[in-house]
Amino acid sequence: MQMWMPGEAVVVVGSLLFVVIGSAAESPSEPGEPVLPSYRPLSWDAAYTKAESILAWMEAGDKNALLRGIGWDIKLDEHMNVVGFDLKKDWYVGNTAAVSRLGVPSLNLQDASGGFRTYWNDMVGTVTCWPSQLALAATWSPASVQKFAVALGREFAGKGANGVLGPAIEVHRVARNGRNFEYLSGEDPYLGARLAAAYVTGVQSEGILAIAKHWVMNHQETQRQYESSNIDDKTAWELYYPPFQAAIDAGVSAIMCSYNKINGQHSCSNPHQLQAALKEKMGFRGFIQSDWWALDQDFSGNRSLALGLDQDMPGWPVEKIYYSEPSLVHSTAQLAEQTPHSVDGAVKRILAAMLRMGLENSTKCAPPYCQAWLQRNVTNTEHVALARSLAAESIVLLKNAGNLLPLSNSTRTIAVIGTAAAAEAWNPAGAGQGVNDAWHRGDYYSGGGSGHVVAANVVTPLEGLRRRAALAGIDVISSPSNDVAEALAAAQRADVVIVVAATTSGESEDRPDLSLDDRADDLIAALAAEGHGNRTVLLAQLPGAVLMPWRNSVASILVLFLGGQETGNAWADVLFGDHAPSGRLPVMMPATLSDTIEPSMSLEINYTEGLATSYRNRNFSAAFPFGHGLTYTTFEFSAASQTACPEVPNGTPLATLETLVPGAPGSEETTTLCVQLRVTNNGSVAASTVAQLYLELPEVSGHPTPFLKGFERTGKVTPGNSSEVTFRLTRRDVSYFDALTAAWVVADSAVAHIAESSALSARRQSLRLSLDGLDWQVATSSTTTTTRVSPSSSSTTTTTRVSPSSSPSSVTTSSNISGCHRLYPPVFRLAALAALMALRHL
Repeated sequence: MQMWMPGEAVVVVGSLLFVVIGSAAESPSEPGEPVLPSYRPLSWDAAYTKAESILAWMEAGDKNALLRGIGWDIKLDEHMNVVGFDLKKDWYVGNTAAVSRLGVPSLNLQDASGGFRTYWNDMVGTVTCWPSQLALAATWSPASVQKFAVALGREFAGKGANGVLGPAIEVHRVARNGRNFEYLSGEDPYLGARLAAAYVTGVQSEGILAIAKHWVMNHQETQRQYESSNIDDKTAWELYYPPFQAAIDAGVSAIMCSYNKINGQHSCSNPHQLQAALKEKMGFRGFIQSDWWALDQDFSGNRSLALGLDQDMPGWPVEKIYYSEPSLVHSTAQLAEQTPHSVDGAVKRILAAMLRMGLENSTKCAPPYCQAWLQRNVTNTEHVALARSLAAESIVLLKNAGNLLPLSNSTRTIAVIGTAAAAEAWNPAGAGQGVNDAWHRGDYYSGGGSGHVVAANVVTPLEGLRRRAALAGIDVISSPSNDVAEALAAAQRADVVIVVAATTSGESEDRPDLSLDDRADDLIAALAAEGHGNRTVLLAQLPGAVLMPWRNSVASILVLFLGGQETGNAWADVLFGDHAPSGRLPVMMPATLSDTIEPSMSLEINYTEGLATSYRNRNFSAAFPFGHGLTYTTFEFSAASQTACPEVPNGTPLATLETLVPGAPGSEETTTLCVQLRVTNNGSVAASTVAQLYLELPEVSGHPTPFLKGFERTGKVTPGNSSEVTFRLTRRDVSYFDALTAAWVVADSAVAHIAESSALSARRQSLRLSLDGLDWQVATSSTTTTTRVSPSSSSTTTTTRVSPSSSPSSVTTSSNISGCHRLYPPVFRLAALAALMALRHL
């Protein structure tokens, strides 16, 4: 009988048995320098072929190890009563056990989309506190998002993690949603799709699994575990699905299902959402993972495998706090109760995602032997500089009356006022989720909850402005409070008054209102009433939209959506003109609370507004509209024209391709048409701008307003010079979802509205596009039907898009030996070769 030691991987190929030492790390290891080069994922077909070869040798216990998480404990009080749950020390937030004998590593998954979660105090200061995902959305730059994602992937890899629980890509619906700061899409599906694809591509280029969340309609924290989001298919496909489709097209490894119900059925046991929409229609080939404790809470957890869920997190035993019935699976006996098709399908999907990303070769440790990795310092000066530039890039200049900014040479004294100017970072200090409220509290640099990263090395606004002012020979008067009398006294002595105001939010609670904290609105009004408004600059640090009742009383307004540890330096870069503002609003700033959709206490939330959210609702008034943003110069747009699309050279780096990110909606298709124009800087300051294209389709489309369907951020354009802008529109961009046929319909006509500053810009130009004679046929691989319909005629033409099969069972299985090159370490490959050579002489 063949024996092997723990930590060895035993692999059978044909009748040969090979022992591979240390292929799945389960023993302590000390981290050295990062050795994870840029990684190119395998094709899904190749990954499934390898998964099939391993699955054939898996026993029930091996399969069970992949289907459920481990690493959490039930927390008891002194009377042995259950009071919550807590993560085991030096484990990742999400963990699965390794299957050592088959070379399958553990999954080491960590929160969150915006940075490595500093769960314990010994991790604080060892990672970068990046700008929030909503701040990144304000850059309107796929290239910048990808740069961030690459750096994020490197920090996760350096911590021994092999998966990030992100990106978070829900399109905002409720302005007061406590988690809006986490969502990369802002209020628009096209913006979200472009940025989601860049994020997934960047993170996974570092060999780290990306896990998109939260699928789907998880638009408020109020009643999040009980409410049903009731929505029609058209709204789902056109407004809320596109960022997920883009992530899938970019090769996202997994998708996390949410707490809420959709149309009466829990997300994590909803066959329409998991099976029909994700796996079949959208062609998703990775695995579906539950949010933590999101397994169907109507006690049908044991049926979730058959309904489309693949993996339960965080796993048994902590879930018995919630469920009177067992979790997805917590014993091999329960596993036997599942249908083999459901079990093997789920295991195969998980294996394929892991193998596609090469985790069997790159995983560094398995808990509980990851302490050295988790405590490792993975931030560096390069990442700090990137965090600063991203934060500055995301700042949105909403107003600049009298060109008060940038601060001029004539400025001798500035007053920096407000509690937020010197606010400290919040450290939950390991507060366990579900035990007290500390874990979901945010600060003015990072929102609260599972996405919180402690900004240990934070540069406050006051510190950043004071340092930069010193270089310019400007005196700083500080009043870091919201005391009105102190603020007025400081303002009297200053040439320019800078007020820093803020609010924050966190997971599990929606914001109580859209006001600034600590009566900041009253402070601003008081300064304006005393005649200081025309020399007042308002700096707002926000987790999302706010009301600005004082907007007409101050000269300048700038917004930063929770900018991370470099917040103060980013403010200084923009105010002193070192970086001309380039951000654009990813959300609408409403005029009043009634110009938003509010959280509902109802358990049945009907999306009766359909597509009419944010700028798409003609009845909403904006203080500052979606897409708005100014800079320190002016740009002139030439007349736009429809042109033949220029070719994109093969191998063009994603970071240089702002106009179309591979994986964005339609990028698997041939570009349909292009619109070009020239942008000229006719001011006196070098700056960049964001050209935006909103597409108006015929009334039959059901679109309440033109939708964003193109944007391009230019590079820095010097005064008097120009930049060419090309919008690439695909067949999907000029289509709409028809609910009656459940198909995408190509519009008969379209008008492109092109603007610099927003969806409601008065300076926009319009161009009627010619859609006749375009080649709609695309040679690709599911069968999603697109129909060309002329509203004035009864004739239709249909083309079929074929996308790669989403069914794992359709993957052709090759021999075990032909698939072993990337599946197992070099020592195995050498052993296999030696054995084959020996066989030739038998």
